[in-house]
Amino acid sequence: MAQLLTISGCNNPDRELDLIFVHGLDGDGRSTWQAEDEPDNFWPDWLGEEYPNIGVWSLDYEANAIKWKGHAMPLYDRARDCLDRFDLEEIGRRPIGFVCHSLGGLLVKQMLRLAKEFGNKDWQRIAEQTQFIVFLSTPHSGADMANWLSHLGILLRTSVSIQELEAHNPQLLQLNTWYCNAELSKFKFFAANAAISVQRFR
Repeated sequence: MAQLLTISGCNNPDRELDLIFVHGLDGDGRSTWQAEDEPDNFWPDWLGEEYPNIGVWSLDYEANAIKWKGHAMPLYDRARDCLDRFDLEEIGRRPIGFVCHSLGGLLVKQMLRLAKEFGNKDWQRIAEQTQFIVFLSTPHSGADMANWLSHLGILLRTSVSIQELEAHNPQLLQLNTWYCNAELSKFKFFAANAAISVQRFR
């Protein structure tokens, strides 16, 4: 089951925003956002120190590429699981921002689609309150590397996450088409030689 790690300001009833970090494939709620073997270099902490009026969270969930390393859930099921966790933590009572790495960006898009279409009022608030999303290396239409790993699936015992990440996967293409038509205004930033797409969700 997904967990929301409290980083900073999450218990402040007057906070103005909930900022949620969402890791990707083979990541976790802490190591993805810190320098390797340097737990003090955890940049969600720095944001909390810089902006004490926001709640900083990190979503932690199992997303292993190889079954030998652990568990993974289909994207749709994981999205439902995360929405339930968000509701338990009362996420959706104030504006929300997401910072997503890799598979995490696909998970957030699936969550927002479910939140808007499923008919659950608590989930709908999560979509309505989402103000922005930062995508870091998100394979919106899948990844060629996943295709290569899938060919070795019998040997490596690849998880459902690898199967869903294959390039031109129909589910991902459909999700991306929905997202691109969900009344979005788009603007891009470039930093550290990497394209960072920040999209405001309405």
